[in-house]
Amino acid sequence: MNITLKSNLATVVCQTLGAELLSYQTASGKEYLWQKDPAYWAKTSPVLFPYIGAVLAPVLIEGKPYDMPRHGFVKDAEFSVAEQGEDFVKLITSDTDFTRSVYPYHFTFSVTFRLDGARLEVSYEVTNLNDTRMPFLIGGHPAFFCPMEDGEHFTEYLLHFEDEDVEDLHLQYPMFDHDAILYENLKHRTVKLIHQCTEKGIQFDFPGYLSVAFWTPIQKDAPFLCIEPWCGGTMDQVPNTDMLQKKYVQYLSPKESRAYPFSFQPC
Repeated sequence: MNITLKSNLATVVCQTLGAELLSYQTASGKEYLWQKDPAYWAKTSPVLFPYIGAVLAPVLIEGKPYDMPRHGFVKDAEFSVAEQGEDFVKLITSDTDFTRSVYPYHFTFSVTFRLDGARLEVSYEVTNLNDTRMPFLIGGHPAFFCPMEDGEHFTEYLLHFEDEDVEDLHLQYPMFDHDAILYENLKHRTVKLIHQCTEKGIQFDFPGYLSVAFWTPIQKDAPFLCIEPWCGGTMDQVPNTDMLQKKYVQYLSPKESRAYPFSFQPC
């Protein structure tokens, strides 16, 4: 089921399948989110939980192997509506027989979308329903059109970071030939994807995450870039499928909840 949210400056569409964000349009009708062309990538904004990355072997959790899907299973789960208003919705899902077969924990997982003028605020919240600690990885994967205007090119865009000692990253397709590019230890968890001349694009804030990755499909010259806030492993850890050895693995104590917010808006 699709759900539409509106403010005076933007309209957002999400769906209950995977709590996936499908569309972000300004009041003028300009679309910023990638629109699922299977020739390049048939997703727009999958939710990554309780694992991030390719699964090259069974995932080890507390020493036991599990057949975890790539990027976890929440992206394929059906959510229900917990709360809803004109400019917000909270979607929720929980463990099932299937999820427990690949991740042996009881949990609830919610995704809240909220429009504040032109800014879309997204929050993932995890609750541990077990009597023991619960490990997991978590992240977002929204894809933005790049270029954003007719007549522009991907290579005219750059990533601008707020940290003074982090240089702008001028986009070139070959830099993604070995998969995503990950930034860690940023002091300011804000990045802008903007045109190098007009400086127009989007501002992306990820206060709830410890790192951020950037990805576009390998050797496809795709007209989009994903901005992926992560609490998960690093790129060199992809072959290691022991969850507890992943950098930035998260833990919740029994009955504890924690939110992981990010937001974006045109700039």
